This record gives sequence, structure tokens and C-alpha cells, in this order.
Amino acid sequence: MNPPYPIVQTVFLLNFAANGVSSMTDTESNLQNYLATYLRGGIDPAGLPYDGFFAKMNPYLAGGDWSLAWGPCVYCLDPLGPGNATNAMYVAHSPSLSTYVVAIAATNPISIYDWIAEDGDVDPHYMAAWPLQTPFVRIEHAPYGASPAAISAATAQGVSDLLTQPAMRDPATGQNISEYLASVNDPGATLIFSGHSLAGALSPTLAFHLFPNGSAAPWKQVLTLPTAGATPGNAAFAAAFVAAFPPTSAPLPGVATPGGFAWNTDYGNSNDVVPHAWNQLSQVVTGPINDRLQYNSFWGVMSADIGTGLLAALVGAENLSGGIYANLTQEFREPAWGSWQWVQDTDGAWQYPPTWVDLVPYTSAAPLNSIADMGAMIMATHVDQYQNIFGVLPPPRMSHTPAPAPTPPPQKRKPEPA
Repeated sequence: MNPPYPIVQTVFLLNFAANGVSSMTDTESNLQNYLATYLRGGIDPAGLPYDGFFAKMNPYLAGGDWSLAWGPCVYCLDPLGPGNATNAMYVAHSPSLSTYVVAIAATNPISIYDWIAEDGDVDPHYMAAWPLQTPFVRIEHAPYGASPAAISAATAQGVSDLLTQPAMRDPATGQNISEYLASVNDPGATLIFSGHSLAGALSPTLAFHLFPNGSAAPWKQVLTLPTAGATPGNAAFAAAFVAAFPPTSAPLPGVATPGGFAWNTDYGNSNDVVPHAWNQLSQVVTGPINDRLQYNSFWGVMSADIGTGLLAALVGAENLSGGIYANLTQEFREPAWGSWQWVQDTDGAWQYPPTWVDLVPYTSAAPLNSIADMGAMIMATHVDQYQNIFGVLPPPRMSHTPAPAPTPPPQKRKPEPA
């Protein structure tokens, strides 16, 4: 796909830009300053000038005139740190497209709080009734079933943090996201909520929380573009969301949406674990499949030890979730089997663009047999391959930021034993 990218791909890249300080460790205020620098330019963490995401990417984005309208905001559990970002969010605006995008950061791979409190807390005994009351208070109660509408404690905590944490107020105006959007309320503009992974659950839920009537909101239209999102709630919640935010391929005024993509649809990689949570995890690994007790998985054949452990963990997760979670509108796609390889120069700058590296699935002759390789494959299918699905290059990386997740090495296919 040649730039400028269509609007769906543009929004997807804007959502990924919210992760500009992922894996970094510093104080909350410094991380917020670094994210602002990543987006609009300034001095990078090493004290060197950086052009910024918008300056670098506007020639590739629909509209070509995106800028920071609110935020960015970064919340850390320990604001004085040094720590890592728990949540991050900003709003981008394109005057030429009359469009605002609320971009929310994904799970920070080094944030234990993200993994436990905002991703994994799905026990029906702690779900939050919908509509959500904020700030969310986690209490034990009788378990929810498929109805009435409820969301996981994890999603409730994440949405509550985005709305109520003091750090999630614009550093210039002091407005939280709800107050800012109410101050704009442009009936001639489109408003889009987007995010990946953790934010694939948070972005549609936040949109629904702020605009429960969907099309009746005081905007031209309110849309969502979640990617790689785990399902946030039970069947009654999913039905209510779809009623308020039905899938639509309607373009923005004057901007087409090619590629068969639709708004209000959670796009997933068929080989990614996360969008299969919490009601489709049984698809990730199956077996044993042969007399060596190997297992089949999204990434190919796994050794007995790795397959047994992963299957037990996935069964445990499905049991914990109680079998009552249901997907929002979801579409899985098959990307090319590969990942991006980033190279960092001696001055700390990341070469751009990175190189796409083809991968070969693991076979019974050469099975996946280490936790490190499984982690690398999980990251390749959860991050890199989405950029392939959307047909875009990944966003650039700010100099001196930590290396991205490890890239799985290209594998040499070994012949199957006779």
C-alpha cells in the first residue's frame, strides 16, 4: 500500500503512536514529557533534537495535517518513580478531515499492574455492572452470568483510571478526556476512539461509557477502531455495545475506507492469543498430536513441555473467566508470517524503516521448545503482524528508547522424519 494511507490505516497508526514511551522507566512527569516529544517533537531522552511523530508521519497520513489537541497524558502507579507508564492517552486532530482521534496506549510489557489489574482481572465475582460507575471500586459479589450487562474488573479499572486519575488530565488545561470532548462537541466533526491490545478493550468501552447512545452523540459521528482487543464483558454488554455502535464502513466525508475494513469492529490476527481472550482461548493450542506428545499451536508445533504448560495456563484462564464473556463485533485476518527487525545505530537512533523478516512456523521436526521463543512469537503475532494486516509501516521510534520486543529468528525448515 502506497502512502498517503487511507483513514482506517491512519487511525491505526495514531493508536500505535500512543505507545511512544512503552518499556521506558522514569518519573511520571518525565514519561509524559517524552511522549509529548515523541508526538510533536522536541528534545529526546538523550538530550538530542527529535522531529516528532506528526512531522515525520503527516506526509503518510490521510489529511496530512494531524496535530496534538489534548494531552498526552501518562499515568504511573508511583508518579515519583522511577517507574513505567500504566496508561497513556492523547487526542489528535485533523482540521482538513474534521476528525478527532482518541488514541489509547496498549499494555505496557513492563507494567505488572497492566497485566494483572487491567488485563487479567476477569473473575465474574468482581465484574462491574454496566453502566460503569467511576471511580471503580473492586468488590466481591455473586458471579455475573451472560446478563445483565457487565464488564470485567480489568476493563472497569482501566476505563476508571483513564477518567479519574489526576495524571490523566491535560497538562495545559487541566481537563480530563470527558471534559475536553464536551468542550469540543462539534456536530460537524467525526470522533474516533482507537487502541491496541489492552486499549482494544478500553477504547470501545470508553466510547460507550461517554456516548451510550452512539449515533445520538453531539458529533457528526462517533466511531471506534479497536485492534487485538480481548472481549471486555459478557453477552449482554456485547449486545448493548453493538446496538449503540453497529459495524459500519461509511467513509468520513471525502475519505474512502478501502480494504474491506469497517468501524466498530475489533480486528484480530488469527494467530494472536489476545483477541481470543476470554472465550476462544481453547483455539490457541491443541494436543497432544503425536507419539512424542507434541502440541499444535498458532505458531506451529510445540514441544511436550511447552505445550503442556501453555494448555494448562489457557484452560485456567478460561475457567477463571467463567465462560460468560462474549465478543464485540470481531474480524480475524491472516497476515504474512513474519516480523519487523529494527536496527539501532551507535548514536542511539533507530534505522527507519525496519526490515520485514519472513518466519517459518515450527514443525514436529523443529518444534518450539523454549519460553523465550514462545514470547518472541507472541509479540510477533500481537504487534508486528498487525502492521502487515493494515498494510502500513510501523511508526518510527524515538532515539535512545529501549529496544522493541525480541524478534524471533528466521527458522530453517527441517525435513519431517520419514
